[in-house]
Amino acid sequence: MPILTGTVSEPIGSLMLLDVSWPAEESAAGRARRCVRGWLADVRGFDVDDVELMVSELVTNACLHSGVAIRPDGRVRLVALCWPNLLRVGVTDDGCGGTVPVARRPCGDEVCGRGLMILEALADRWGDFVDPDTGARTVWAEVSGGPRPAPDDGARTSAPCDVVR
Repeated sequence: MPILTGTVSEPIGSLMLLDVSWPAEESAAGRARRCVRGWLADVRGFDVDDVELMVSELVTNACLHSGVAIRPDGRVRLVALCWPNLLRVGVTDDGCGGTVPVARRPCGDEVCGRGLMILEALADRWGDFVDPDTGARTVWAEVSGGPRPAPDDGARTSAPCDVVR
């Protein structure tokens, strides 16, 4: 398994941070799902299944539509921020260009094309922006949630995914 680069922070006041990147390959969405589920394991007030699905769709879209997957060094990056009442996830391609994300209704029995519709249904807000210096596109989503309990021991003992610190 490729080594992931990134950061899983200890809670900073009421903020938790996850920042990881993967090679833009077929397994990236599965890795992102496992990582987010582990990261949110002790958090209350958010539907982890919904967050996991949103992240999976965002990573899949970045790999499929940005052109990043056709480059041998292409990567996608997941940054997630969790406050007591808000969770924001963003997935960034590494500047390969790509299409503007638009939710559309797929025709008939199309297998693809539902990712942003799912995102629209699950997120309170979502959008995208392009870094003017690098061309990297980030698609992000936010969900509101309830309060989190205080950590019982004050520190997480291990990273929830294979992250090199």
